[in-house]
Amino acid sequence: MGSEFGTHFSFFCIFRPILLVFSEKLRKFAAWIGNSFCKMTVNRLFFSLACLLMAVFLYGNEADEIRRELPYKKEKVKLAALARLCELSLETDDYQEQWRCHHDYYQEAVRQGDAKEQGDAIMMRTLLFYNNDQNDSIYYYTRNDLRFLAKKKLWEQYYRVWSYLANTYVYADSVTIGLKEAESMYDDAKERGDQLGMGLAYAAMGNAHFNLNDMEQASSVYERAIKTMLKVKPVPQEMPNLFSSLCDVLERQKEYQKLNQLTALWRGALNKFLEDWKIPEDHPGIVQAWAYYYIGCAQAALGLGNLQYASKMLDEAKTKIVSDDDDTYHSWLFYKIRLCQKQQSYKEALALSDLLCSLSEGMENRAELIRVKQQRAELMSSLGNDKEAALLYREMYEINDSLNRLDTKQQLAQMNSRFHVDELEMKQARMTVFQAKQEKLGIIIIASIIVIALVIFLYFRLRSAKRLKIAHNKLEDAHSKLLTAYDQLEETTTAKERIESDLRIARNIQMAMVPHTFPEREDVDLYASMTPAKEVGGDLYDYLVIDDKLFFCLGDVSGKGVPASLFMAMARNMFHVLAQQQLSPAEIATRLNITLSEDNETSMFVTMFIGVADLKTGHLDFCNAGHNPPVLVGEGTSEFIEMIPNAPIGLWPGLDYEGEEIADISNTPLFVYTDGLNEAENCEHEQFSDERLLDMLATTPFESSMQTVELMKSEVEKHRDGAEPNDDLTMLCVKVIKI
Repeated sequence: MGSEFGTHFSFFCIFRPILLVFSEKLRKFAAWIGNSFCKMTVNRLFFSLACLLMAVFLYGNEADEIRRELPYKKEKVKLAALARLCELSLETDDYQEQWRCHHDYYQEAVRQGDAKEQGDAIMMRTLLFYNNDQNDSIYYYTRNDLRFLAKKKLWEQYYRVWSYLANTYVYADSVTIGLKEAESMYDDAKERGDQLGMGLAYAAMGNAHFNLNDMEQASSVYERAIKTMLKVKPVPQEMPNLFSSLCDVLERQKEYQKLNQLTALWRGALNKFLEDWKIPEDHPGIVQAWAYYYIGCAQAALGLGNLQYASKMLDEAKTKIVSDDDDTYHSWLFYKIRLCQKQQSYKEALALSDLLCSLSEGMENRAELIRVKQQRAELMSSLGNDKEAALLYREMYEINDSLNRLDTKQQLAQMNSRFHVDELEMKQARMTVFQAKQEKLGIIIIASIIVIALVIFLYFRLRSAKRLKIAHNKLEDAHSKLLTAYDQLEETTTAKERIESDLRIARNIQMAMVPHTFPEREDVDLYASMTPAKEVGGDLYDYLVIDDKLFFCLGDVSGKGVPASLFMAMARNMFHVLAQQQLSPAEIATRLNITLSEDNETSMFVTMFIGVADLKTGHLDFCNAGHNPPVLVGEGTSEFIEMIPNAPIGLWPGLDYEGEEIADISNTPLFVYTDGLNEAENCEHEQFSDERLLDMLATTPFESSMQTVELMKSEVEKHRDGAEPNDDLTMLCVKVIKI
């Protein structure tokens, strides 16, 4: 419930509150204009719209005004202006602009030698990476950043940056590594006696245990985090989020009494937070924090059966929710439905459930989606709509069979068998009643005519036994078929998990074959990245430095999946062996073709760019085997290299590949890529295109090879806009540096 709030709340507290106050006033003014549209005269409406457009114009030009005045500002004033540009850039969705503003702020702090501002810039930059899922950038920068912050004894920034690193591992499916980082962070903070550092470490440990579904341990470390951070003055920014996280854990443990006690401490901490930070109560982050607090009170009251107080708290929470798109509104709907169920107001509960289900369409959090569907299934069962309830339980099982698998299977089995079992039980009950009547009739007849009564009694007795046996056999048969169906389902699920596990292992092996560390030399800047479209892919890259020569390659195998990955492994290993012999690119391509075309019954092939750069002179020998032309990037320019059209490797034996050369590429970045970049498609099947590739490289100032590759990866993701990748994406950037 509180994870999203924690991220945004930390962000708002870092930056100046004037930005959000202005944005909130502008939002309220726009809402007033919309609500008054039907009531205003034409003249008044035009006047109001003119005022709104003027406000937007003035607000939108603040950044331009700062940039015009920036060359005339000095020292601290210039740093403050650059920090303000960082804040304004975050109001846009342009990650490139955000990165440029943060980089300029950091560089100016370094130039002025202001350690405190440099520490703040590092923390802001790490938070930018964290909020935009730039995990590789966090891994790349954080270690050096932590060493600098420790050297300057900027402990607050030091432990916050470290906590971002630990939480990045936790939420990037590397929970064990994240937990170890948090434990190391705690030991470091404990040795220094830093309460904030210990509290942040406890919070990261709690997130890790929560993701591991270890609620008992998560509850324990969250409680320690709160206890530790309450000792810090002023109250840390993470405190509201900590209470919200612990609230979720206690509810899952059904510890409603402890949750009720927590709310009293929660309210006091929020008031202390307001007092320490002097933040107005209508601040968006504070309003949202109070909404989560009231929802937490309602959770405790519902668990303890105090429905009247739960209703009051939900009413209070509703007043703090400003948008139907807010996560707090989803939480409020969930617990309002639960209250209506306990009050047996099923009609209102059904209407709210319809709304919540419509808002939950496309939800990425599968555990929360299952909770919504499970609540609706229970509601359908209460209303007697067992068929829809059974369908909902089946959907829950299909969403994620690893979440609550046993409970879901049992509920599904009960709902699927209910129709057959109820009918058979009714037949059996009718036969039992009929049998009793016949036995009584037999007794009466025996009293009159013993022989006739005995015959009638035996006749109906045998008839009843036969019917009972038939009914019993039908019940056994239905039960046996149901068990068989579930056994088959479990076998299918096990096989699927085994295949997925094998593919994950194959992906790890494949990713381990390409280098992830790059030369730390002053004469070359090299970085590469590979992202398979499926579990495994057919792209490859490699490099080898021998003396002052850099051998490198990048290739794209035909097809995708496991066959392409095996062909890729052969091509990469052979390149590495041939490069160690210090052959020319053309000779390497020729020998690769001889080996890969031999017995190639599947007609697979690989397009490849092979290069050898002299790090002293900048001379580049290369051979292009049917691959996309690389790009040379200059100052404000970019162009494709014109090359000899060699054939792809592996199709025809006996080919001699031709090599080419460029006299000097010193201080000129060379960008090599696969067609997963320029042919990346969005939902409308529009490609990223060569033109956009050249434009991005020409207009983006070159900072480093890593920055260029990560920027292009981010731009491709933005272009896809949620569409599935249609091909593997691999990029390599190299710059020979002459000092």
